[in-house]
This record gives sequence, structure tokens and C-alpha cells, in this order.
Amino acid sequence: QMLVTKLTEILSALCQSFQNNIAPKNPAFHHFIFETLAAVIKHMAGDAAAIVAMEGLIIPPFQTVISQDITEFQPYFVQLIAQLLERRSTPLPDVYTQILPILLKQPLWAAKSNQPALCRLIKAYVAKCPDQILASQDLFHQILGLIQWLMMQKMTDQYAFSILNSIVVFVPAAKLPEFLPSMATTALERFQKLPPASNGKFLRGLIVFFSLYMAKHGPDMLFNLLDSVQPGLLEQFLTHVWAPKLTAVVHDVYDKKICQIGMCRLLCEEPRAYGFGCWDKAMDAVCKLIAESRGKAGGTNGLDDDVDFEFIMSYNNSAFVPLHNATPDKTTSDLLPDVPDAPAFVVQRLKQTATQAPQLASTIQTLAQTYQLA
Repeated sequence: QMLVTKLTEILSALCQSFQNNIAPKNPAFHHFIFETLAAVIKHMAGDAAAIVAMEGLIIPPFQTVISQDITEFQPYFVQLIAQLLERRSTPLPDVYTQILPILLKQPLWAAKSNQPALCRLIKAYVAKCPDQILASQDLFHQILGLIQWLMMQKMTDQYAFSILNSIVVFVPAAKLPEFLPSMATTALERFQKLPPASNGKFLRGLIVFFSLYMAKHGPDMLFNLLDSVQPGLLEQFLTHVWAPKLTAVVHDVYDKKICQIGMCRLLCEEPRAYGFGCWDKAMDAVCKLIAESRGKAGGTNGLDDDVDFEFIMSYNNSAFVPLHNATPDKTTSDLLPDVPDAPAFVVQRLKQTATQAPQLASTIQTLAQTYQLA
């Protein structure tokens, strides 16, 4: 604690320098102060008293940095707060709910250097205390409003889907009908503005979002929602966008898992989908993801071990500098841990579908032989 106290004292002095318009001359030194604090937090797992003590030392200067708009330190502090929150037991102390509205303000998100850390922090809130957030209708609507704002902008749409996916996973299913239609409408409005040949991150985010919802909650509600927008919309989207572009836009191992499970549930559990003209091509796309994933482990969410010393030798407010010691646990990237083996899940559902929908049995047999599905 003596080390942390000394480091936070140094940070307070640096914040005062910024307030007095005196720019510190050694950004690398400041970076490694935050790295050291992150290292301390990293090794606090399970020590509730130590986490509480660290919160008392970190949160007050964080509030100063936000209120005084000291942009150079904001991304660092947000990473530390996210790191603390992820290790926090519930219920959360009031200070966390007090600072959350500040974190939802658009000016804070306007800085590119803040966006990755803010996204991680908001996701941590949703995962850690969904009931506390839902208890404040205004607070939850602020989060939804932020998602819509982020989704409509090319540079931030990936963060919108990332937060929305956390809501789909951690918010009780009974609450989803209250906001899913507006979120889906916003996403479809943005989708209609994409170039026809788009294979970018928005399309990837939309496909993963639809897949995650169906993987977690089944296909019925999303099917009905899209059909209410335009009859046959889901089949059209699956035929012309989702199936043909799936393997081109989805590369992350956890996203592949989500798409395998979600698309499989749509095609194998929804009787209305049995008659889709694209059923064979859509399931073929799922099987291709399985084939691509064979022999590959881990994810693509980790950070390199090397620190870019040259980059941090000068303050660059346009870029995010991650703290190596604050890197999230890779296992948190798996939003469907209750399904450990996605290919086995798909195979099981295909076997059931071959019995329930005999008209698809020959197609399923061909897929099983082509992709060696046991």
C-alpha cells in the first residue's frame, strides 16, 4: 500500500501540473506509473480488502482527471477502474454508480484514445451489476442512447455492438423486448447505408450480434422482430448477406463460436427456417467456420508482450495506449461458456433436425460427409 500511495501522490502532482498548464516532459515515466498500478491490481485477485483500499486511492484522482478534462491520463485511469471493477464483488459501492453517468457522456467518448477503455469499462458494469443498472431506468436508457449514438458512426460502431452484446448476455431475458426492437431498427438503418460490397466491421458486428442473441435466447423473438419490419426479411438477409459473407467477415475465434451456435439454432430449432431456400448454403457456411476452427485454439484478443517505447515518448491524444498489466483475461471473451464445444453442439442439432425435418436429411448427410462431421 505504501507503493500505491506514493504512486498516486506522484499522479496527483502531475494532474496539478496539467491544471497549471505545465506539460510534463516524460510521458514514458507516467505510462509506467500506470503500468505499475495495473500490476498491483492484477495480483489482487481474491483480496477484497486490498481492492477496496486500491479503490480509495485510485477513484478520487480519476474523478479529478475527468472533471478537469486532463485528457492525457483519462485512458489510463479508465483502464485501471475497469480492472478494479472486474475484480470487485457485488453489490458495488455507491461510488461506482455515481461515476457511471459521467462515463456515458458523449464528449468523453469523442476522444479516440478513450474509446477502447471506456467500452471495456461499460461492459464491466453490465456484467457485474445489471440489476443495479436496471433499477435506474434513466441510467439504463442513457446506456442504450450511447449505444445508438456509437452505432451510427463509422469510427465507433464496433464499440456499440460490443456493449450491446454484453447486455444480451447479462441482462435478464425478460427485459430484452423493451429495447431490442429499437436497437435492431438502429442497426438496420445503418446497414442500409453500407456499400453493397461491404465486408467491414459493422457487418461483422451485426452478424455476431444477431448470432449471439439467437445463441443465447433462441431464434423466435429475432425472427418475429425482423419479420415485423418486413415479411421475409430474415430469409433475405440470410440469403444475400449473412451466409455468403460469414466466413469473409468473421475471424475471431470467439465470434466464430457465437456464429456457429446462433446460426445453428436458427436453422435447426426454428421450423419456419426449414423452408428457407438458402438453408443448405447457410448451414454450409456454419460448417466452413467449423472447418476453419479445427486445430486452432485461443483467441485474437490478446496484446503483444512488447511495449512501444517510442510511441509513448510523446503524448498522442488520438491513439489508445493499452496497459499490458491491465490486459483482460482472455476467458472473458467467451460470451457462451456454457457451450464449451460449438462443433459438437452443431452436430447434435443436425442429427435432431434430420429426424424432425426429413426433407433436410439428405442435405445434412451431404454436409456431414463433406466436412467430416462425426
